Amino acid sequence: MGAKTVRRRRGVYWWSTTTPDGVGLMAFRVAGETLRVDAWGLGTEWMIARFPALIGDRDETAKDFITDHPIIRRLQQSVGVPRLGSTHRWYEALATAAIGQRVVKADATTSRFRLLHRFGDNTLGGPLPAFPTPEALLRVTDHQFHSAGIERSRARVLRIAAKYADRLERLGDLSPNEAGDWLRQLPGVGTWTAALTTSVAVGDPDAVPVGDLHIPAMVTYTLNGTVGDDNRMLELLEPFAGHRQRVVRMIKFHRAGPPNHRPAPFRFDIAPL
Repeated sequence: MGAKTVRRRRGVYWWSTTTPDGVGLMAFRVAGETLRVDAWGLGTEWMIARFPALIGDRDETAKDFITDHPIIRRLQQSVGVPRLGSTHRWYEALATAAIGQRVVKADATTSRFRLLHRFGDNTLGGPLPAFPTPEALLRVTDHQFHSAGIERSRARVLRIAAKYADRLERLGDLSPNEAGDWLRQLPGVGTWTAALTTSVAVGDPDAVPVGDLHIPAMVTYTLNGTVGDDNRMLELLEPFAGHRQRVVRMIKFHRAGPPNHRPAPFRFDIAPL
C-alpha cells in the first residue's frame, strides 16, 4: 500500500478505483484492536475481496526475508519485515507512475489530484475520486494536461497506458519480472516506471527504482556510509536479491540516508525594549 494509491485523511485511509464491476470507494481505519472497513458502490465486493492484498496480508514472500546485514537487521528488529501491498489495478499503477516521471513527489501528487478531481469519477463522494477511466483520459487535451502540471512527454505515456489498459490488466497472469519486461517495451516506460508499476500493482518485492533522484543516495549511504549512484545501489542491494524493494521500503520508512546539508534558516533575536 502506498500514498500514490491510498489517501489518509484524519486517521482514515481512503481507496477508490474503477473495478471490473464498476466504481468502488473504500474507507478503513484502526479501531482499538480491530480494523474497520466500509465500502460503497458497484465495486464493493471486488474491493473487499482484494483488501487483504491491499494492506499486504497476501505477501507470502515476507516470511522468507532473512539478513545478516547489521543495519538492515537493526531496522528489521525495530518494526519487523514490511509486507508489501498490491492493488491489482495495472492501468492505474502505470498511469500514476507516469505522472511521477522526472518530477518531485509533491508535484506529482498535486498533478494526480488535479486529474482525479477534474476527470475522475466522484459519484460516490469521499475525498478521493476514482482515477479517470482510459476512455476519459484519452479525451484529455494537451492543454488540460498542462493545466494539471503534466507536460507533453508524460501526457504521452498516460495516453499509452490508457490505450493499452485492457492488455495491462492481464499482466497479473505473468510473473513480476515478465510483467516488467512487457512494460519496458512501451514507449516512455523505463526501468523506474516499470518498477514502480509492478511494486504497486502486485507488490513486487524485488522491484528496484533505478533512475530515481533520491533513492540511490539514500540506499548507498545507509548500507555503506557513502553516497553512490544507481550502479552502486544495485551492487549493494545484490545480497538482498528477491527482496530489494522490501529493503528500499525499510530504508525509506526509517528516513535513513545522508544528512540534509541545506543551510539553516537565518534567525535573529530582537531585544525587548
